[in-house]
Amino acid sequence: MALSRNEDQRVSLHTVERLSVYRRKLEELSHEGVEFVHSHQLATMVGVTPAQLRRDLASFGSYGNIARGYEVAKMITTISRILGTDKLQNVGLVGVGDLGRALLSYRGFEERGFHIAAAFDIDPAKVGRLFAGRRCYHLDELEPVIAQSNLRIMVLASRPEGLQDIIDRAAAAGVRAFLNFVPRTTVTPPGCFIERIDISAKLEKLSFLVKQQEQCT
Repeated sequence: MALSRNEDQRVSLHTVERLSVYRRKLEELSHEGVEFVHSHQLATMVGVTPAQLRRDLASFGSYGNIARGYEVAKMITTISRILGTDKLQNVGLVGVGDLGRALLSYRGFEERGFHIAAAFDIDPAKVGRLFAGRRCYHLDELEPVIAQSNLRIMVLASRPEGLQDIIDRAAAAGVRAFLNFVPRTTVTPPGCFIERIDISAKLEKLSFLVKQQEQCT
């Protein structure tokens, strides 16, 4: 399985999301001792058509063996390289409340290539303490810690107040991407990306689907 010379070509975000799903399933197969998987098998497991899966992977020059299928370990390495997660990346976290502490305790991030290296808060009772082995810094220390820890991604789990200022300061200090759990509309600084995670909206969607199903029965 070779990498295409066009590996870094522009791809749609939908393709990127599917690649992440493929890698997650491939990692599960690897843990189960599976060495090869055919495209139609993998497609069924992740809920896409075989044609879509082959199209996504072939665009990067990732071709399977006709007899044995895709080599699971090499596919994981290839997709990780495409996503930029083949090396552990330091990530920052703003807000050490209930959600923030849960995120700090979650070890799945490191399995996917992300290490929360520093946390920030303004609560004097939290500043200077260790949470799941990570030091909590005062928000006033945001810029020097970003530089020191080489943070390019920041997780936002703070109160809504002052969120835009935090984003602007972090962006000016070198952060280029934000995962935002805070229910507050924000402006994305030039050259940056913000991915919003709205858990309530997901629950509303599920509520709607359940209601629709009940009305049809």
